[in-house]
Formats: sequence, structure tokens, C-alpha cells
Amino acid sequence: MSDLNFYVGLHPLGAAAVVVSTVLLYFAFAAIIGWSGQRLFASPSSFDLAIVTVLGAIVGRAILGQVPTLSGALLALATLFTLEALTGRVRRSERIRSRQRERATAVMVAGRPDRQAMHRHHLDDVALWAALRAAGVHDPHDVALVVLEQTGRFSVLRRGEPLHPAVLTGVRHSDQVRARLVAAGLT
Repeated sequence: MSDLNFYVGLHPLGAAAVVVSTVLLYFAFAAIIGWSGQRLFASPSSFDLAIVTVLGAIVGRAILGQVPTLSGALLALATLFTLEALTGRVRRSERIRSRQRERATAVMVAGRPDRQAMHRHHLDDVALWAALRAAGVHDPHDVALVVLEQTGRFSVLRRGEPLHPAVLTGVRHSDQVRARLVAAGLT
């Protein structure tokens, strides 16, 4: 019976430690993911995926302590879901007030990469070309617009296809992007 209690049970001080470590590591992990921004989701390299996996393992081990127990794991999960629900409410209320700080961003307009936007989102030519190849683009001059969406995915719009005026809805600095498209004769 003592072995069962060893793996299943949890003392009050141990429970407090699980909750505190879960909260602290949740916010630390959120900061790391926030720092990497949309880039991590746009084109995760094998290295990026390995780092996220290792971070997850470290965080999981640190939350559960030296001897993981079933009670500790359930308490950590409950704490994580509670934190996610609370931060989700905060994000939704902030979104209502600020209309989403992280908006979609044009990273290539009229076949020319926007280096400032790419730098701001920690993107390089490798990520951009991976998106272009995935969309079947062979030459940058075939591109009217590439948008890094809020989800981290790329939307690639080709030249020669009519662009509806609403295509820039939700894109950061849409007026400037539209002016660049007009100057290039793409709208």
C-alpha cells in the first residue's frame, strides 16, 4: 500500500509546489513562445521543433518534481487548464480593446520582400522561399503578395489574378500595402 501512496499520493506542501511551479513555468514558457512570435509557427525547422520538445520535457519534469505522482500530474493539468482559461479571457478582453496587436503582416509585396517586416517577425529568406515553393512559385516576380497570417501560416497571392479590395482586411498597414500594389499595377 505504501508503494501505491508513493506513486499516487501527494502531500499538501508537494501540491503547493506543483501549483507554484506550474504557474511560474507556464508564464516563462509563454514568454519564450511570445518572444519567438509567429516565426516559430510559420516555418518551424527541425531545430525549432527539437527545442520546443526539450523545453516541454524540462518544464514537465520541473513541474512534477523529483518523483512524479498521478495526483501531481492531475493537479498540474488542472492548473494548466485553469491558467489557459484565465489567460484566454484576458486575451479576448485585450483583443476587444486593442483589436489584436498581432495582425497579419505583408512580408512580400509585388515580388519584393519587406525586410523590416521579416526582421520584426524573425523570418529569413529560407522561411520565405519555403512558403513560396510550397505555393508552387518559381520566380518572385510571379508574386503579388505574401502575408504572414496571425496563425503563423503564409498566404501567397500570385500576379495576374485579380485582387479583391478586401484581401487586405486585417493586414497591418494595409493602406501602405495597397499603395505599393497599385504602384506596381497589381490592383
